[in-house]
Amino acid sequence: MLRKLCFLALPAVALTAGCAHPWESVLDGNLYTRTHMNRFPVAITAVDGVYSLQNPRYVDAGVRRLTVEAPPVGGMREPVRKEFDFKVERCVRYWLAAQRATALSPDFELVIDHAELVPGCQPHGATRPVQAVMPAQLDKPIPVPKR
Repeated sequence: MLRKLCFLALPAVALTAGCAHPWESVLDGNLYTRTHMNRFPVAITAVDGVYSLQNPRYVDAGVRRLTVEAPPVGGMREPVRKEFDFKVERCVRYWLAAQRATALSPDFELVIDHAELVPGCQPHGATRPVQAVMPAQLDKPIPVPKR
């Protein structure tokens, strides 16, 4: 009986071992660095109109419509919600943040706090590991923290 179970479980393990994960990239709303003035964590409430409070969000590559909430400023109760078009590259983990002009300004821009390769993911079907992937944001430079 035990042998039969092993032979039944073996093909299932072999089928799932071929793909590491069904998603291509990760969007994280937590801060990666804490050295930038007026930079705050965000809550990614929706991706392409699909609402969820899951953090981080696992998405496929391509241009995505993000609904993002930044924490409320002093004297306010409600978070500030905005929508952005964001180009997601394959096999990249993004740490997104809200950059404000001042600590009391409710308006913010969505910035990439940090980006790095997803471990074990091969971008564009590469057969060998890629050393670096530079994510492309829609006509904006990517802020890279100093080390």
